[in-house]
Amino acid sequence: MHEHTDILRDHPDILQKRRATRALSVADGIDLRKTALRQLLAALLVLGVIVLMWDKIAQLDLNTIRAALKSVTPWQWLAACGFTAVSFWALGRYDRVVHRLLRTSADMKQAEQAGIAAIAISQTVGMGVISASFVRWRMLPDACLTQAARLTAIVSASFLAAWAVITSAAVVMAPVALPMGGWVQGVAWTVLIVTALAMVASLLRPRLLSGVRLPPLRAVGAFLALAVLDMVAAGAALWVLLPAGCEISPLLLIAAYMLALGAGLISGTPGGMGPFELTLLAALPTAGPEPLLAAILAFRAVYFALPALLAAALTIRGPRVAVSHRSGQANRSERARLRPPFGPHLPTHVAQALRIAPRAEAGLLRHGRLSLIERGDATPVAMGTTSGQSLIVLSDPMDPVLSPDTFLSELEDLARRGFHAPFLYKIGGRMACAARRAGWRVLPLAREATLDPRRFTLDGSDKRQLRRKLRQADKAGVIIQPGGVDLPLADMDRIAARWSATHGGERGFSMGVWSPATLPFALVFLAYYHGRLVGFLNLHANANEHALDLMRIDPSAPDGTMHALVTQAIAAAKADGITRFSLAAVPLGTCRNERTAFQLIRRVLNAACGADGLRQFKSAFSPHWETLYAAAHSTVALGIGALDVMREIHQTKTA
Repeated sequence: MHEHTDILRDHPDILQKRRATRALSVADGIDLRKTALRQLLAALLVLGVIVLMWDKIAQLDLNTIRAALKSVTPWQWLAACGFTAVSFWALGRYDRVVHRLLRTSADMKQAEQAGIAAIAISQTVGMGVISASFVRWRMLPDACLTQAARLTAIVSASFLAAWAVITSAAVVMAPVALPMGGWVQGVAWTVLIVTALAMVASLLRPRLLSGVRLPPLRAVGAFLALAVLDMVAAGAALWVLLPAGCEISPLLLIAAYMLALGAGLISGTPGGMGPFELTLLAALPTAGPEPLLAAILAFRAVYFALPALLAAALTIRGPRVAVSHRSGQANRSERARLRPPFGPHLPTHVAQALRIAPRAEAGLLRHGRLSLIERGDATPVAMGTTSGQSLIVLSDPMDPVLSPDTFLSELEDLARRGFHAPFLYKIGGRMACAARRAGWRVLPLAREATLDPRRFTLDGSDKRQLRRKLRQADKAGVIIQPGGVDLPLADMDRIAARWSATHGGERGFSMGVWSPATLPFALVFLAYYHGRLVGFLNLHANANEHALDLMRIDPSAPDGTMHALVTQAIAAAKADGITRFSLAAVPLGTCRNERTAFQLIRRVLNAACGADGLRQFKSAFSPHWETLYAAAHSTVALGIGALDVMREIHQTKTA
């Protein structure tokens, strides 16, 4: 194997040929024949347009066009170049947004340059998907052709969607002459209405769209803003090139340019040649065709030919990796990042972090719903996920020595890079105070029941209800046993399925969920009645804490069975020397003098969790109640984050 690698290293021509072969095989996935067919159809479309419009084309005065083109002043050329530079800057930032959404490791400066070069070349030579993919592949050192093609597809699709929204707004507001006027107006209104509904769906994410991954509204806003800047700058470049005597208002010309751009994009011809010109002439009937065509020719020189030549030189040179870039890459590698969910089996360093984490609840990472937030040096920071508009972080940091201020700073940076709003869920008082000092909005959200197993007894009037429940279970003959290696999975599954059917389905995310694959990593206690399994209890456990994960009981179980299970688990924690036992949290309940929106959120959380019954059950153990909080940058972000959390709780995806 090493000898084979050495041969390739010593013969770079062979390595280059291998790389080209792999590129062609990947490019086959783009379907070159279909792309070539589309280009042929585009060429036929242009030819057809020329044939249909031949009479009008023949009436054009070429001398007038030539004279109008010569009348364009140097200042007009210079201004057009300036607007072109602004347009391509926006297009480069567009690529940057896509890279941030995909969380690629690309250098953002290189991503911008690759996007500018890809668009400049592809819009001129045609075959947009293929040519742009190869340019991005060339300009991004760490990307394979498949990744470059994916980037190109996302950039193209998102830009086309942004164009549709912006152009629809322009059609509705600007007095542009429209072919099939009423029909086009109807399409524009339909696009705007669908866009508004999609934005609402992105916020609420109804169950019908639970499998659709919609970008955060912040990313949508970035796409729209950059697309507006690009199209306005490009339209302005065309406007300043209008020869003397061709008077068209900038707003009208820019709106017409947007329509023409869409016609060119849909046609697939190089530079939109043909449909672009015809759409502009149709949308601006009061403008003389010769001066307008002269401006279009000048525009094609400035906006197409010149950028294509510069981009070709840049692509031939390839990406330049400087010392400053390497230093910047090193700094970026130290930033927090969100890893994909692991499932039950964790990497060794993550499993070790869970064993010493301040909260045993970190074991939720094994359920496959939460991701690990870690630094570039693989230090675990916290657990969380992106959902809707929010980067949700559950509980306090996993790193006990991490300062709250540093944690908040890293979280803000991570959320910003993915166009999400940071949302802290079920954090303790210390972290809540740090968030409030940093200007975040903090909301008391839940109360966690905890106790010290070493000091727990059944004595005292506050344990009267617990003693009564335990006597009932003991009198009925309930036997509690710790789970071993061979768990009665079939019986446990039966109980869990019955519970799910009677409670409207499993919950998830921050709540316990039936997941057999995670049982080897949990503490399990089983309840038997007349030799039949009637209930079980799972706990997260580490060196610092045991915490309730899942409680499931059969309807036929005698009264007090679950109390007996928890009491036995507390006794086991005491035997293991554990100083903290968590009975988990329940929603805080109704709070007076609070905003109506927050009262509604609390009611929904109470109903989702069955809070009233849980609160009564846990009170029987006379625990210490600790307030847990939610925190976000604003009241709006708090409300949206709470919606995202509730949606995650009701989506049952287990490992």
